Amino acid sequence: MSDLLEHAPVDVAVLTGADGTVAGVLTRTGAIRAGIYSPAVDAKGRLRIGAAVGINGDVAAKAQALTEAGVDLVVVDTAHGHQVKAMDAIKSIASLDLGVPLVAGNVVSAGGTRDLVNAGASIVKVGVGPGAMCTTRMMTGVGRPQFSAVLECAEQARRLGAAVWADGGVRHPRDVALALAAGASNVMVGSWFAGTYESPGDTFRSPEGRLYKESFGMASARAVRLRSASDSPFERARKELFEEGISSARMYLDPVRPGVEDLIDMIVAGLRSSCTYAGARDLAEFADRAVVGVQSASGYSEGMPVPTSW
Repeated sequence: MSDLLEHAPVDVAVLTGADGTVAGVLTRTGAIRAGIYSPAVDAKGRLRIGAAVGINGDVAAKAQALTEAGVDLVVVDTAHGHQVKAMDAIKSIASLDLGVPLVAGNVVSAGGTRDLVNAGASIVKVGVGPGAMCTTRMMTGVGRPQFSAVLECAEQARRLGAAVWADGGVRHPRDVALALAAGASNVMVGSWFAGTYESPGDTFRSPEGRLYKESFGMASARAVRLRSASDSPFERARKELFEEGISSARMYLDPVRPGVEDLIDMIVAGLRSSCTYAGARDLAEFADRAVVGVQSASGYSEGMPVPTSW
């Protein structure tokens, strides 16, 4: 397809079904991506999807309903995962034996990882405070540098036959590579993808003419207001007094890479090169071959490109 588009006087190809109905369009870049990436689908060809529940209410019933609806994994999601209420929620869902992976978090220590796995989690979500919209560390002083947290939690999870996801702190492709090198089996990206055409919400234009999307933290006053819309005015006002997140931030769209797939291309390119430098043929070998060191602030600055002469 990419060869046909290369020699055709058009930028896109219109794809039709056997009955002549339009099935979609494909660009030159899309044709190349189709030969590189494979969608994550289940046995029925449906895109895989996960769903999260909190730790309040009848979490077991929620997880049961979600599984019956066809989700591929269930996440017990709370900012402070290493607490009795979170572990009780994990145990109640694990006891149902739903047949899908159970993810739980967030934690940043080996002890937290151990307790969540022992409660029934098969995957532990790691990260407290690294997110771009998160103010937890400034508000509470609680948190841990993400690489150190992932490194320790992944080592503990391996001993127990579980896995970890690195949640937050991704600003560049290097951050994805670092999380995987530390032992994470998956890397979650939020704010970086928020500044794309595909992210939910309206697209705005700044006075300087730059396009952006508004983003906000899930523990911010704005998010609390949306979640508590059905509460009484007093209860809603009480909850909005306490927040750990930014209520409104501008995520500018990169004119060169304005889409999710554009960012994925950049991340994959950086990660492939990281594996090459480490002499690794796959991610498991990459984590095994990675050498952990300490980098100073000046060393970090040294690795940055210089767009203008000094």
